[in-house]
Amino acid sequence: MIEALWSIEFIANTGDFGAGVVVFESGRLFGGDSGYFYVGNYRISAGILTAEVIVNHYSGPFNSVFGSLTKFTLSLSGQVNQNTFDVIGTTKEFPGNIYCRLTHRSELP
Repeated sequence: MIEALWSIEFIANTGDFGAGVVVFESGRLFGGDSGYFYVGNYRISAGILTAEVIVNHYSGPFNSVFGSLTKFTLSLSGQVNQNTFDVIGTTKEFPGNIYCRLTHRSELP
């Protein structure tokens, strides 16, 4: 169910927002947007996804929902659903939470 291509929308407690894509595959996740790429690991236990994601800037202006950080680790947690689900993220480099909505887009080949 989770192993697929998902779109992700970010909303920070500051009101900033962004979007990208994520692939979940065999306990690993990969993704990105126009200026950052994401690499990490996830697991699901009792229907709850937990993930640790390293986010790196690679191109263009620093326009992340976290401001001008070039690299940070994002911890995510939330209840998994089949087509759309929400997770909450935190990072020690940025105060407050980030809210993420994931939407299933395609099965993996």
